[in-house]
Amino acid sequence: MRRSDLPERRERGSWWNPWWMGIDKLQEEISRVFDEFSNRFMPPVLGGGAISVDVYRKDGNVIVEAELPGLDPKDVDIKVYEDKVILRAEKGASREVESEEVIRSERYYGKISRIISLPVEVIPEKAKAKFKNGLLTITIPEKEPEEEGGYRINIEMED
Repeated sequence: MRRSDLPERRERGSWWNPWWMGIDKLQEEISRVFDEFSNRFMPPVLGGGAISVDVYRKDGNVIVEAELPGLDPKDVDIKVYEDKVILRAEKGASREVESEEVIRSERYYGKISRIISLPVEVIPEKAKAKFKNGLLTITIPEKEPEEEGGYRINIEMED
């Protein structure tokens, strides 16, 4: 779904648009701060299921790098939208441990997923992904910013 199609957004050109745009920016900033906080200070639940990512902009692209050690690229599902990337994968157990007493088991096996909010709108159909040594790199071209709608009119001076 495109950001412009979301119900909480107002149509461009509405009389409250400048005010509403400020609320949108505030909402995005709060989401960004919460994401940063949760990524830094909240450990993954039960020691697994988290995908570590880096997101940055470079040469007109948004780059998403995700650590997926021990996964086969065919087990990774990537969906790119204009404002987010959704990663899903399933990690199977590499071997069964046959023991009466397991001392420690920290590795995670099962389904993992992550929704990554993007800093700008992108062109999903032009996204490309590469996988090397457990690192998934997704390169997505940024969408050109649209010029604000509306009509510019001249002001006439009255005598």
